[in-house]
Amino acid sequence: MSVNTLTFEQCSTVLNSLVQQATGRASVISTEADFISVAQTALTLGKDVIMNALSNVLARTIFSIRPYSASMKGLEKSLPQWGAYMRKFNIVASDWKDDDAYKYPVTYDETETSNPLGNGLSVDPWIINKREFIQTNFLGQSVFEDHYTIFEDQLETAFRNSEEFGQFISMITTDMSNKIELAKENLSRGLVANFIGGLIAENNGSRVVHLLTEYNTVTGGSYTSTSIMLPANFAPFMKWVYARIAGIASLFKEMSVRYQTTIDSKPVPRHTPYNKQKMYMLGQDRYQIDARVLADTFHDNYLKYADVETVNFWQGIETPDKIIVKPTYTNTSGVVTTPESAVTKTGVFALLFDEDAMGWSMVHERVLPTPVNPRGLYRNMWYHMRLRCFSDNTEKGVVFLLD
Repeated sequence: MSVNTLTFEQCSTVLNSLVQQATGRASVISTEADFISVAQTALTLGKDVIMNALSNVLARTIFSIRPYSASMKGLEKSLPQWGAYMRKFNIVASDWKDDDAYKYPVTYDETETSNPLGNGLSVDPWIINKREFIQTNFLGQSVFEDHYTIFEDQLETAFRNSEEFGQFISMITTDMSNKIELAKENLSRGLVANFIGGLIAENNGSRVVHLLTEYNTVTGGSYTSTSIMLPANFAPFMKWVYARIAGIASLFKEMSVRYQTTIDSKPVPRHTPYNKQKMYMLGQDRYQIDARVLADTFHDNYLKYADVETVNFWQGIETPDKIIVKPTYTNTSGVVTTPESAVTKTGVFALLFDEDAMGWSMVHERVLPTPVNPRGLYRNMWYHMRLRCFSDNTEKGVVFLLD
């Protein structure tokens, strides 16, 4: 039985909601005696009615009590946010043209020997110049289901007092809600791994930064992934890494087509201000920075980022810095593609991206009870979850590798 027992006030709120849905009226519970009275009222309605009402209460209220909280929360979008991604229009950049107000025939041109003044001529204001658009569509959804069993004896016991009712609610929801959070977390990990794999497969040099290789180039060194961890080498290297990432983050703010996929050679300039930038950094590396670099730095903010989340592993807990994925992404021809071979990469250090580059949204979730099994004296509560995901590499994104 879960230790996350609801308090009397929370139990009263849940029971009030349950009775209100089942009877159409609300009850006010102020004491334990009142709770028992309302609980008896609830039971007289019939267990099928109670279970149907309870399924709604659990879906709306109790699932917010989640002892386990999924990582990568920033990828979850609300339905209004998600609505913008069903069909996404992008305006292709167009070039400026010379101003005809300062050209012949408006101005004098002595090279036009027949009519240097341009009299009798005109400038056409009705020239058509249609804007070009690139449309990206995000289709499909992921569906999940699970269920758990509630025995009739549990219902009888639950309504004796608020403590047992709270234990009953906690017992049937905590495990399920943890499972839901874990499903969302794994979905987010899949999205991030897919995005990283897509950047590597696309092979756009500006979007995959090989930190150790670049550091050796600018310093003339020959450091390896092993030697760079030595005390004398690690702090200078990580300070340089900070500067390198900070420089790219600053360039994200500029309106440009750098650090993003350009489809059909049609540029769609974008900019990502700091408050729209997300960064995921591998935990084992960030903790090394905190302990070995920040500890020796007088300026506390020197190695801090605006919006960074620590990721303990990208895909597998046994190989935290490694991804193995066959990414699905939109290539420069506008075709959704998946490479024949999986992208396998170790040393994934961090990912910097626009918040609009990927995400998922809860489309629908519901809890539905079955009738009681007359032979086994139990019923099942079925949980259904429907999610939609998007991944858009035409938004800015850069992966940083320790190689």
